[in-house]
Amino acid sequence: MILRKFCLNMSNSLTLLRSKITELGLNAYFLPHSDPHRNEYLSAHDKRIDFITGFKGSNAHTLITQEQALLWTDGRYWEEAEKELYEGWNLMKITSGVPTYYEWCIQNLPKDSIIGYDPSIVTADAAITRTKYFADKGYQFLPVERNPVNEMWENRPELSQEPIIIFDEKYAGESFTEKIGRIAAEMGEKNFYLVTALDEIAWTLNLRGKDVEYNPVFFSYLILEKRGEDNKIHLFVNERKIENIREYLEGNRVQIYPYEEAPSFLSAIEEGVITDSSSCNYQLYKAIKHPEKKESIIAPLKAIKNSREIQGFRESHIRDGVAVCKYLAWLGKELEDGQIHNEYEAALRLNQFRSEEDLNMGLSFSNISCSGSNASIIHYHPEPDNSSEIKKDQIYLLDSGGQYLDGTIDTTRTMHYGNPSDWEKECYTRVLLGNLDLERVVWPHGTWGITGADLDILARRRLWNKGLDYQHGTGHGVGHYLNVHEGPQGISRARKVELKEGMNVTNEPGYYEKGHFGIRIENVMFVTKHPTIENFLCFENVTIVPYDKNLILLSMLNAEDKAYINAYHKRVYDTLSPILSFRNDDFTLNWLEKATSPIE
Repeated sequence: MILRKFCLNMSNSLTLLRSKITELGLNAYFLPHSDPHRNEYLSAHDKRIDFITGFKGSNAHTLITQEQALLWTDGRYWEEAEKELYEGWNLMKITSGVPTYYEWCIQNLPKDSIIGYDPSIVTADAAITRTKYFADKGYQFLPVERNPVNEMWENRPELSQEPIIIFDEKYAGESFTEKIGRIAAEMGEKNFYLVTALDEIAWTLNLRGKDVEYNPVFFSYLILEKRGEDNKIHLFVNERKIENIREYLEGNRVQIYPYEEAPSFLSAIEEGVITDSSSCNYQLYKAIKHPEKKESIIAPLKAIKNSREIQGFRESHIRDGVAVCKYLAWLGKELEDGQIHNEYEAALRLNQFRSEEDLNMGLSFSNISCSGSNASIIHYHPEPDNSSEIKKDQIYLLDSGGQYLDGTIDTTRTMHYGNPSDWEKECYTRVLLGNLDLERVVWPHGTWGITGADLDILARRRLWNKGLDYQHGTGHGVGHYLNVHEGPQGISRARKVELKEGMNVTNEPGYYEKGHFGIRIENVMFVTKHPTIENFLCFENVTIVPYDKNLILLSMLNAEDKAYINAYHKRVYDTLSPILSFRNDDFTLNWLEKATSPIE
């Protein structure tokens, strides 16, 4: 009865939203999962789609008309959306044969219809492109300053007031003045550069914040003004949040302004202003008199980690590996003893183990802790009041990560604490072999310009041989005590940025059988020089957690595969066992010894 009443209330909310759309003189309203900075993960203040639809995924956009309420999302979230969407909403799967929201408008709305949108949460590129598309077909794509969802959202969460902190150079490996110099050198003849991506601002200034859960960023805009050797930095931010670091900022010639003044400052600039129009929101972009479109200068600089950052990733993965192994060992013993734990409550123990490790700053994303059929939901997140029991006779998938001052973690392991079926073993082994095939690839430095799009097939081919696949990319870049997802590099058909020494990518193939189980294995790897082949590159896997030998179908492995897994497991044991021994953690040490013993 309580759930039904809640759904009815949300149905009333959809009616109210439609009335507001009519008040604005619109035939439809376009609402993306976004905020003024195009963040992937949103603050509670900006979770409009979650509020109005019930869908909690990190990628979606919606279209609301008087007759339809539609939500588009990609294959990672289809099963989740089917479960979470409120009554009255229809799922539109982003796949071939399904119209995009703009195609749907042309197919279903009469000519001269007006589709409204909030220009503060739609990028300049998207606004310009769609405006022309609709105009060419006799429709209007109209920026509307009033956001009807904001207006109807009672008790909307406030923006964070947490203070911004200095990110010590001993972890960053480079001063922010050095970073500013490198950025300015890439600006060419232009004197102004507007930065709107929050992780890029945090990286540039060696600062971190708490404005978006799991992502240590803070709401701000940055304008770099290049004047010979005298570079000026204009930072637009909530001034209450920088009182503790004002001396640091002003001592480094950072001029501070209220966050809201960025548009007026930009409108007074008579020269060209460089900005990344794929991330700058249209409202801010319109304030620039002479915009100069350019892909982000900072993203490719940030993507290539310096030696201190790389070392930090290695060290933080060791500490996190200890926490994950403690958890997997604990969970196995609890299940063996007949203890009952649900997916949410069990993962709280992992949070505790992580919090006990040096330099830990919390989680890098919400735990994906899922048992049985829930593991087939690619980005399933257990809720305190809606979580399934973890069962010994089912696959258990854990995708989780910690934030540390010296690195960001993203690790996935799939376990089975009972007797897996032959089919589960075969699927797991195909995923594992795909993971290893990608990790073991070697390629010539520079001459081929190898990208993630070139390598993606390596992770999939073992699955393809059986007619299987997965509906997500194979890998993404990872920030350094920053966002767990970053670009421009990655492993997928869409990632066509050359993989260069110092970049990192995740390696996370998977397989998901709806209603039954899900499998994913994920490591973080760095692009590095091959240790023995001159002028060739390879990957270095920095994740230190064993694979589940209980799920490996040994008959599918050749001698080279077995040797490679054994060598990795020996490295895991040799790395973690001294730490566990020093801590007198014989329980986890015994588990680790069994988990990493050689396969034959």
